[in-house]
Amino acid sequence: MFAAASGHSFASPEVYQSALPLWVILVPILLGTGLYFLKEEWTKVLKAISLAASFFALAGVMLLFPMVISGQVCFDLIDFMQMGLFFRIDLIGWIFALIIALVWTLATVFSFAYMDYEHNLRRYYSLLTITLGATLGVVLAGDFFTLFLFFEMMTLSSFILVIHEQDSEAMKAGMLYLYLGIGGGLCLLFAVMMLFSITGSVDIAPAFNLLGGQRTIIFICFLIGFGVKAGLVPLHIWLPQAHPVAPSPASALLSGILIKSGAYGILRVSLVLFSSPDGLSDAEASYIFNLGNSLMWIGIITMFLGAVMAILQSNMKRILAYSSVSQIGYIAAAIGAATLMNREGGMGFAGAVYHVINHAFFKAGLFMMVGTVFMFTRELELPRLGGMFKKMPLVGITFLIAAFGITGIPGFNGYASKTLIHDALLVAMEHYELFSIELAEKIFVLTSALTICYFIKIFRGVFLGPVPEKLDLEYRLPVSVQAVLVSFALVITGIGLFPNFVLEKIIIPAASILHYEGPAMEHLHHFHFFEWHPLEAMFIVIALALIIYIPGAWRGWFEWKPPWWLSIYAIIYKPVTEKLVAAACRMGVLVDSSVDNAYNRSGSYARELCSYVVDIDRGIDKFYASSGKAARKLADRSAEMDSGLDHLYEKSGEAARKLADRSAEMDSALDETYRKTGRAAQKLARQTTDLDKVLNKVYDQAGQKTREEMEKMLAEKKNKEDRRERRKWNIKNLSFDNLLLVLVLAVVLFIIFYFSRF
Repeated sequence: MFAAASGHSFASPEVYQSALPLWVILVPILLGTGLYFLKEEWTKVLKAISLAASFFALAGVMLLFPMVISGQVCFDLIDFMQMGLFFRIDLIGWIFALIIALVWTLATVFSFAYMDYEHNLRRYYSLLTITLGATLGVVLAGDFFTLFLFFEMMTLSSFILVIHEQDSEAMKAGMLYLYLGIGGGLCLLFAVMMLFSITGSVDIAPAFNLLGGQRTIIFICFLIGFGVKAGLVPLHIWLPQAHPVAPSPASALLSGILIKSGAYGILRVSLVLFSSPDGLSDAEASYIFNLGNSLMWIGIITMFLGAVMAILQSNMKRILAYSSVSQIGYIAAAIGAATLMNREGGMGFAGAVYHVINHAFFKAGLFMMVGTVFMFTRELELPRLGGMFKKMPLVGITFLIAAFGITGIPGFNGYASKTLIHDALLVAMEHYELFSIELAEKIFVLTSALTICYFIKIFRGVFLGPVPEKLDLEYRLPVSVQAVLVSFALVITGIGLFPNFVLEKIIIPAASILHYEGPAMEHLHHFHFFEWHPLEAMFIVIALALIIYIPGAWRGWFEWKPPWWLSIYAIIYKPVTEKLVAAACRMGVLVDSSVDNAYNRSGSYARELCSYVVDIDRGIDKFYASSGKAARKLADRSAEMDSGLDHLYEKSGEAARKLADRSAEMDSALDETYRKTGRAAQKLARQTTDLDKVLNKVYDQAGQKTREEMEKMLAEKKNKEDRRERRKWNIKNLSFDNLLLVLVLAVVLFIIFYFSRF
């Protein structure tokens, strides 16, 4: 199943490698996606699969406990989007995962009866299950990149749950939720990118010493990104808009679970990322104190304004929505107190985590309880309700238990966490002796009293008094609804009666991960919730609540509707929006004037260029015109020459044809002549051969005669005259004979040469 491995750790060297966190996240997402493709009529199948996904997630989280109690569980999916997905679960993340899975399972069971009165069941159960996986991914993430991806998935999937009714009010609330969610997501992404650019890592690990001068902007971006989801003032405006329009199970999860993802992110950034394992210098310690003090006051303002706005509402879901704003202020104030106390902030950490657990149960339970009332009555306004304790006694009793829990009545779960938060403020006040911390503690007490006041108001309006005539009916609660409401009541009561069990078994081990020390941690190990000091503080709160509520209810203070100019929209959002619009307009005018100037300059340059182009074009036109005339003349001359050549070609062609005919005739005549001369030449050759033979014979005879004459000339040397006469005669005869021989040879050679050509 798992094996020990090396890795990052804050307290324990034991790090286990296991794919179980991935499956805990992936299975609900895959099953939820599959649910969307089922038929709307398959109601039982939809319910069974969504419940199976919740049970699987709960069982998987429970199986992680033996590992996280002794170390951490890690799993790295390195092939995803280059940076990869990294999961690392310690005891802090496991606490959040446990309450998510447990409350989600109860909300799913509650949906079985509630959604029978609604529509689009396939879409609802599909997105409900997908959102479960995404929310678990946020708290099981091992780095801020993985956390960001699941955070955005959670925002988009829960947006569909908000707009479930698809009427104008739901769409308006949903769009506000989506806009703020996207804006917060962008701030979160910017912070993650800055963290990576500075440190080269996005791990959820101490990095305060590495952030340098960018630490403030990084913290603000993280605070805005997580604060939107958590509902910190002034980023809370989506909560009172979204809760009244969303189905009650979804409202329970939005308020009881989803806003805890924002609180989880703030906790990780403030107490982990902005910490240093190597200690802090005086300047750094001062910076951390100011950071924690600022966060504490954001929480104090959030809790107080949330309580004030809750007590002035008449819609029971809107009261609970503002109550969630107030309660998240408690958690933020506790985280701020833990941050400013640095290594001695164990009390604040314990109060914050304990209140996360408690708020998840009593706020989710409260939304389901008022959802049960709405399921039968279809009413949310307190003036139109009343007497429901008579009609739904189980709902009234469980609501009263949950109200005792959220108001911090001893014996119920909220008492333990509020006591720890109050003690954290007292410890900080004693340590620093600052008026601002003392004032924060006084506002904490006042806000706790106001919490009691608005729950008295809602309980009176819904469960006490006469029953309206149209609501005077018999109501039978489904078994699933009864089981869920009783489960919440038992958890709230069980934690309230045995607060040290959760503190010692879960909270203190989780605090040891962050290396808290000092008197506060020692006090936590031996904390007595039911001794006089914390009980006295709670009795003061109750007395103050009665002092406020009795005259307030008698004089109608709680029915006062504040003017619009006192609203958060008029105080913050309108001026901020107007300034942003004005700045955008000024920027637009500046850009527009710059563009106009650029256009004017470019226009003048373009006009000058055009004039040059026109001049060039005119020159080219003149050149084209003159060259065109010359070309036309040349073309005319070429045409005339072409016609002359054509005429010449025709005449020469006729002459050539005639010459060819004459040549053919001459050729035939020559052929005939060649044949005749050939025959004559052959005959002449034969005759020449015969003549040659005769001449050869004559030559032989002439030669013989010449020799004889020569002999006679030699013999007659003595007589010169006779010999001279004889010699002359011989020379003449010889010359004539030789001439005759040459002529004969020339004739023969001419005949041979002439006839050899044919």
